Amino acid sequence: MNDPSFWGFLGIGIGTAVLHALLPNHWLPFVAAARAYRWRKSELLRFTAGAAVAHALMLVALAGVVGLVGEGVAHFLHEQATRLIGTIFVGLAVLIFFAPNLYRHRHIHHPECEHCHDAGQTLTKAGLFAALVFSPCEGLLLIFFAAAVRLGWLHAIVVAAFSSFLAAMLMVLLVLLGYRGWERSLARLHEAHERYFVSGVLLVLGLLLLFGHLH
Repeated sequence: MNDPSFWGFLGIGIGTAVLHALLPNHWLPFVAAARAYRWRKSELLRFTAGAAVAHALMLVALAGVVGLVGEGVAHFLHEQATRLIGTIFVGLAVLIFFAPNLYRHRHIHHPECEHCHDAGQTLTKAGLFAALVFSPCEGLLLIFFAAAVRLGWLHAIVVAAFSSFLAAMLMVLLVLLGYRGWERSLARLHEAHERYFVSGVLLVLGLLLLFGHLH
C-alpha cells in the first residue's frame, strides 16, 4: 500500500467511480419509481442503499476475478506485462473513443417507459435492482486489472472496495437530492461523457504503463 502507484490507481478508480455514479440512469429511475408509486423517503433510501451496496459488492467480486487474471498475466510475462497492457490500453482508448457501441451500459428503465406501464411495484423494484447490480462499469474493471498487473490482486480489490462503495454512497445521496426535487440542479451527464472520460483515463494509464512510469 506504500507504493506511490497504488495511490495513483486509487485516485483514478475513485474518479471513474464518481463519474459513473453521477450518470442519471444510475439514480434518476429510483427517484422516478418513488414518485410513481408514492414511496416514503425511508423506503426509497433503504431500497436504493441495498441496490447500491449490491452493485458495489458485485464490482469488488469482479475485481477479485480480473485481479487474479491480471496477477497471472504479470507472473507469466514478467517485465513485459506492464508494457503489453499499456499498449492494449492505448488501443482500447482509441476504440472506445471512436466506437460508441463498444462502451454501453444496460439501460435502467423509468416507470414511465411505455413497456413499464403495467409493471407492479415488485416487478419495478426487481428490474431496477437487477439492472443496477448487473451493469458494472467496464472502465473500472480495466483499472482494477491494470492495478493487479502492477501491484497484485489484493491491491486491485482494495482499489475496487474504496471506489465502488464511495460511488454507492454518492448514488444514495443523489437519490435523496432527487427525491427532494433537486434533480434539475444536478449535473446532466450522459453515457458519452463517461465514455470520453474512460477513454482519456485508459490513454493516460496506458502511456504511463507503456513508458514505465508505473513499472
